[in-house]
Amino acid sequence: MKKLFTLIALILGSLVSNAQFCENWNSFDTTSGPNYNGFTITYYTIGSYYTSTQSSGPSGPNSYKFGRDSCSVTTPDLTGYDSISFWMKGNASTGGTMAGSRLYINESPDGINYTVTQTIIPVASVSETKSYYLAAGTKFVKFYYDKDSGNVAFDDFCASVSSLVGVNEITASSFTAYPNPSRGVVNLSMNTPRNAEVVITDVIGNELRRYTIKSSDMNPSFDLSDYKDGIYFIKVKSDAGESSKRIVLKK
Repeated sequence: MKKLFTLIALILGSLVSNAQFCENWNSFDTTSGPNYNGFTITYYTIGSYYTSTQSSGPSGPNSYKFGRDSCSVTTPDLTGYDSISFWMKGNASTGGTMAGSRLYINESPDGINYTVTQTIIPVASVSETKSYYLAAGTKFVKFYYDKDSGNVAFDDFCASVSSLVGVNEITASSFTAYPNPSRGVVNLSMNTPRNAEVVITDVIGNELRRYTIKSSDMNPSFDLSDYKDGIYFIKVKSDAGESSKRIVLKK
């Protein structure tokens, strides 16, 4: 029996370590080729990246640059993940607009046959984080840029599973987060009265807020409306263990 519990713990621990796959593109530069950390890239010359903070996501420079018509970035195998998020920002050409430019998101079950599942148009000249659920069976995602004018900065890509599973998930620290998606206010329902700490992070793990809740407060609420739309994680820690939930913010 002890061996069985040890095996279960190892399996669940593996799920936790693989619950999210992220690439911050910080090391992408002219030394990078068509294969970068598992991503397949068709445009990788000296003009294919940004080094400024203005054209990079929360993780900081560098970022990938969709700077040529028909260039694409294809992810590694994302089997087991059911959602993606990424940071992007359009940079219009001098005197021009990006009204006719499109960024296509294509999904594939085999890396050969792709279907367009999202089209981002217009490409906004503002920083924004996009989040999407993947179709069942999707293994690869290809980003394809149809350029009219201007370029697109692309950064902080993450693939996630719907709910992070922890070794101590079925304990007094487990909870429910709702509504999901949320317009801003997120409610927690604690399964058992217990003092706990709540940590809220963004999709790449940056801590945004930390709260301490008492056992007398079984249904605390948190207002996330000042954050941008996207995927966030709520982790509850107590002396019984910890568990995490993903929350989608969509105002």
